[in-house]
Amino acid sequence: MAIKQHGDQPTMQGPAIYRIHVSGRVHARWADQLWGMQITHPIRPRGKTETVLIGQLADQSALNGVLRALYERHLPVISVECLEGEEFE
Repeated sequence: MAIKQHGDQPTMQGPAIYRIHVSGRVHARWADQLWGMQITHPIRPRGKTETVLIGQLADQSALNGVLRALYERHLPVISVECLEGEEFE
């Protein structure tokens, strides 16, 4: 799935697939409040708890909403990736 781009950069408009790494545990019951993003908990060394959210968001305004929801839950964001051109199922 390709996202709208201007040159080599994604634009702020249009849908895109994002992967967000968060320090801490995001419960599956929060998926609706996180625009339906899939929530996984990869196993990390030394018992470190981390959550990975992945999903298609309508635009960067929706991304801002997800980041705001994480902030309100005091969950530090480790990274945000725009997965341009990658398939999401």
